[in-house]
Amino acid sequence: MTKLTLGEQEYLDAVRTKVRKVAELLKSEINHALDDSRAWYSYLTAIKFAFGNLDNDISFVGVLMAKEYLIRTLEVEPLDVSTKPQGAPGLDIDGRTVSGERIVGELKTTFPYGVLDLGANQKSSFRKDFVKLQKAEAVHKYFFVTERKTFEIAVTKYRREIPGVKVVLLPDGPEEEIPND
Repeated sequence: MTKLTLGEQEYLDAVRTKVRKVAELLKSEINHALDDSRAWYSYLTAIKFAFGNLDNDISFVGVLMAKEYLIRTLEVEPLDVSTKPQGAPGLDIDGRTVSGERIVGELKTTFPYGVLDLGANQKSSFRKDFVKLQKAEAVHKYFFVTERKTFEIAVTKYRREIPGVKVVLLPDGPEEEIPND
C-alpha cells in the first residue's frame, strides 16, 4: 500500500465512518411488519443517507488504486488524489514524473450494461473521457478500469478511439498499450 497523503487519509476515514454507520443500521433488529411501508421506507432511506454518494467513494478508491499503479510503474512526483473532488470536471489523474513528463488518466468503475458492449449512456461517458485523454498533452496517458469485462470491451471495441493510451485493469490486472495508427 502506498503512503497516503493527509487528504487521502481524511477521505478514507469519512468512508470508514459511513460504512460503520451502515453496519450499525444493518445490525439493528428490524421490528416492522412486512406490510409496514412507512417503517420500511424510513429504514431504507436511513441506509441510503448513511452511505451518501457511494459511487463517489468507489471512484475515489479506484483513483487511489490508479495512483498505486503509477507509483509502481513510473517515478512520479508526490500526488494527492484527494484534491480533485470525485465527479468534478477535469482529468481524474493529472501528475508528473520526477523528470517532468506529464501523466494523465481517466478512471471508470463501470459494469457494462450489455453482454458485449456498454450501454448508451456508458458509451457517451467513455467517449467524453477518450476525448479528454486525446486532447491532453502528455507523455503518459492512461484509461484505468476496475472491471475485467470493461477492460475487454475497451481494448476491443473502442481501441480506435484511444490511440496512444494505455488501458489498465486495476488493481493488478492486464494492461494494453493502444498503438498510435
